[in-house]
Amino acid sequence: MAGMTVSPELPSTDPNGANPPSGSSPVDGNASDEASVPQPGAVDPSDQHDEASGLSDDHDVSSGSDDVEAVATDKVARDASTADDAPGESVVSSVASVAGAAGGVSLVAGLVWWAAVQSTSPEVLALLIVGAVLVAIYAIVNSRDLLVWAGSRGAQRGSVATVQSVAVIGLLVVINWTANNFGGQIDLTDARRYTLADQTQKVLSQLDRDVKVVAFFPSRQEDPFTRGTKSLLNQYQKASPRITIEFVDPDINPGAAKQYDIKNYPITIFTSGDRKEETTGLTEQDFTSALLKLSRTEKKKVYFLQGHQERDPDSSQPTGFNTISQALKRENYVVEKLSFLTSPQVPADAAVLVIAGARARALENEVKAVADFLDAGGHVLALLEPKQETGYEAIFEKWNITVGNDLVIDPSRNYNGDPLTPAPLPQPGHRITGSLTDVLMPGSRTITPKSAAGTDLAIASLLKTTERGWGETTMAGQAKYDEGVDVKGPVSVAVAVNRSDPTAPVTPGATPTPGTTSKVPKGRIVVVGNTEFASNTLAAPVLGNRDFFVNSVNWLAEEEDLISIRAEPQSAATVVMTNQSQVLVFFTTVVLVPVSALLIGIAIWWQRR
Repeated sequence: MAGMTVSPELPSTDPNGANPPSGSSPVDGNASDEASVPQPGAVDPSDQHDEASGLSDDHDVSSGSDDVEAVATDKVARDASTADDAPGESVVSSVASVAGAAGGVSLVAGLVWWAAVQSTSPEVLALLIVGAVLVAIYAIVNSRDLLVWAGSRGAQRGSVATVQSVAVIGLLVVINWTANNFGGQIDLTDARRYTLADQTQKVLSQLDRDVKVVAFFPSRQEDPFTRGTKSLLNQYQKASPRITIEFVDPDINPGAAKQYDIKNYPITIFTSGDRKEETTGLTEQDFTSALLKLSRTEKKKVYFLQGHQERDPDSSQPTGFNTISQALKRENYVVEKLSFLTSPQVPADAAVLVIAGARARALENEVKAVADFLDAGGHVLALLEPKQETGYEAIFEKWNITVGNDLVIDPSRNYNGDPLTPAPLPQPGHRITGSLTDVLMPGSRTITPKSAAGTDLAIASLLKTTERGWGETTMAGQAKYDEGVDVKGPVSVAVAVNRSDPTAPVTPGATPTPGTTSKVPKGRIVVVGNTEFASNTLAAPVLGNRDFFVNSVNWLAEEEDLISIRAEPQSAATVVMTNQSQVLVFFTTVVLVPVSALLIGIAIWWQRR
């Protein structure tokens, strides 16, 4: 057709960029021709898209240029401001850093001081307050830097670690505080060093008055033993609400020392009302003894009979009884000697009469004096030597006790394999021996209880050998059990007797005369077929021997509440080492353990590297 221009055939493109379906022709008759010819004023979609893209690109470039210029302008202004203020801020920052460091040191010092003295003294409070103020100044001055640092990844990791550390430390503090104030303790030491003895616990539980304990311990002389003594006194306070403890340093507080008239120390003062007891000893025995003396108004007397080569309660010789005498005094007894040469009768104030190993036969008037004392309700402790007549055997028979003329042998239970040094078994059925474990009786004779049927007597054996033990009656030749001749085991070594019915008439079956005092007094007697067990040689190292003797006196004196196991004296635990042992310990602790830790650390570092 004339005047019409036909555009070249080009592939048609969808506005979305899609190609036409394959197989379709770009020109399809007249309609195709008309469609392919551009109309006047029409805009090609592809051109429109290109223009839009170009406009967007131009806008992005323009926007990016503006941002860069703004950042650069702000940085220049900030640098200029920093340059102007640099001298002042530098001085303030330096001062704040010094304040922060000083504050940290002050806080640490205050906390350490508080932990050491366990009190918020003015000095401790001053250190804590000053430290907190200085740290706060540092935080205020450097607040911007702290905020920036807080947003960093390293700070986040550090804060997590700090929170975990604080949580662990806080948990340990809570556990320690709970254990100190509400928890108990487990004593794993062999000698039960950190557990109060049975006697101490019994005395504390029976306190009927408040007791104040003031311990004067100079801090300049403090050693591990003194610290252990302070811990011991604190156990007393925890065991009884009636005990209050105060520790005073006489060098720092001389006024308190003057108030109690203290000239020498260390010393511990026990006060209750207007009564006062003091002790320079630092052991549990000393403290419990002071409590006993403070809580008991009556001091009972124990008389040791003398004049027939009996053991001397004042003698410090190996065969003496000074150790036993001191133990009785700690129980608040008064120990005195008695001789029938100067006193024909047992004094009326005698709580217990002790006959300890008489080596000569007593005279008739002396035997009568002891018998009268028992019949009047007195209490006697008789310790007998083997193969030795004392003259008191008739009295023992009257109390249904048979003294054997023999020597106790026990090949099964003895000391160091010596059958002549038996370790008889304490019988659990009596107050005296109910809590005992070990007692040594070298060179003993049998003490056998007779039947108490039809009498007002209560009889109990206190110590017995094993079934393999026996009473040897033939002293010549080799010791061996002879059937029908020797006393078959188990044999008894100690017997206790008391009248079970003090209201019974003197003659069983009789009726007391009205208005008369024909009732039998409540007498008590303990007979032991051994004396050596209570000597200084055995009473100190074998604590069961000491407890057996003192418990017997307490039972006889009707002080059953004092019968218990007493505290053991503390002794330093030492280890004797040979040269080979010293080398082994040195190599293990100084060389092997540190080198092993170092090698393990190097191996882990090398593997991670």
